[in-house]
Amino acid sequence: MAKLPFSRVVNVTLSRNENFSSRRGFGVPLILTNVAVAGKVDGTTPVKAYGSMDEVAADFASSAEAYKAAEFAFAQNPRPVQIKIGYITFVAGTDDKDDLKTALDALYAYDAEWYWITIIKALRDNAALDGLAEWTEPKSRMAIVDSNAAATESAADTTSFAARNKGKFTRTGVFYGVAVDECPAVALAAHLGTYNFDDANSNYTAKFKRLRGLSVLNKGSAVVQAVTGFTPALGQSVTAGHMANCYVDIGGSQFVVEGSTLTPNVFIDEIHATDWIIARTEEETLNVLTTNRAVPFTDAGMELLASGARTVMALATRAGLIASDLDENGDYAPAVEFSIPSVFDVPESQRKARIAPAIAVRFRYAGAVHYTTINYTMAF
Repeated sequence: MAKLPFSRVVNVTLSRNENFSSRRGFGVPLILTNVAVAGKVDGTTPVKAYGSMDEVAADFASSAEAYKAAEFAFAQNPRPVQIKIGYITFVAGTDDKDDLKTALDALYAYDAEWYWITIIKALRDNAALDGLAEWTEPKSRMAIVDSNAAATESAADTTSFAARNKGKFTRTGVFYGVAVDECPAVALAAHLGTYNFDDANSNYTAKFKRLRGLSVLNKGSAVVQAVTGFTPALGQSVTAGHMANCYVDIGGSQFVVEGSTLTPNVFIDEIHATDWIIARTEEETLNVLTTNRAVPFTDAGMELLASGARTVMALATRAGLIASDLDENGDYAPAVEFSIPSVFDVPESQRKARIAPAIAVRFRYAGAVHYTTINYTMAF
C-alpha cells in the first residue's frame, strides 16, 4: 500500500539556533613571571593554565617564585578554579617600561583569556612596572601588584610605585606589605576571581576580605592612613596617602583595607562590575542581532535592541549590583531607567544608513559601605 508523506498535510521544520556569542570570563588570575621553564612556560608557550598545586608542581620547582605565588592563590577560601602563569621576556633593571609593554603585548596576543594580572616577587617595585599600569588601563583587565617599598609608609613619599602612580590609574591596585616572601596581591586577585556576577547575590567589596597565609601590617593608624590614603569619615585622598591596599588587624579580625585602585574612592569591585556589564551587554546585543532574521528600524525594533540591555540589568539586579531603595514618599525609586528614542527622532539619512539611535540606560550601583558612624544619646 502506498503511504503518502506527512508533508501532504503538515510541514514541520526545526532550526537550532546556535549563533550565540560566547561569554567572557572574569575569574582567571594571571601570574606574571620573567623566569622561563623550558618546555612548560617559555617563549614558545608563554601562558599555561593550572587547576591545582599538583599541576603547578609538575612544572615548577618549589623554590620558584611562580610556584610560591601559586601557593597563595590556591590557599584561598574559596579557591580559584583555575589560574594561569604567563612568561614575558623582561630583564629587571635593564629593560624599561616600554620593553615591558611590548612583552605584555606578545603575551596578550598569545592568550587573552584572563582578567586579573599580578606579578612574582622579582618584578615588584621595579621602575619599569609603571608600564604595567599604563598597559592595563585601556584594556578590560585589572592589575593588582605587590609592593614592599618602605617609603609607601610616608604620605610625603614620591618614589614608590603607589606614590608615583596614585591618581593616574583606575585599573591597577597596589597591595603593600613588609613580608617580602608573601604574595598578598596574588591572594586577593585569586579570591576576588571567585565572585561571578552571573550568579545571584555575588556582589562584593574587596575591603574586609580575610585572606589566608598573610601577615598583618603591624603599624599604627598614621602609617595605614599614609599607605591607603583613607581618612575616617572623609574617604581617600592623594594628599592623605598612596591609595595602596594593606592587611590589618582591627578588633582581633584580620582583613584587607581599602579595596581600592590607585584612584581615590574608585574601588576594585566597581571596575570589575563595569567590565562585566559592558561585556554581557555586548554579548546579549550581538545575540539579538544574529538570532533574529532582522531587527526592523521601527520603534518595536528599538525595543527589541534594548532587550539585550534589559537582560543584563536583570542579571545585575539578581547579582546585587543594582540599588533598589524607597524614596522619601515610601515609593520604590526606579533602580534602572531606559531611554529609547523613537525612530521618528532619527534623521532619514541615519535610518538609510541603518545606524540605530543610542539607547540610554541609567542605574544606581549598590556599592558597599566602608565606614559608618553611630551616634547615641542617653537621656535621663
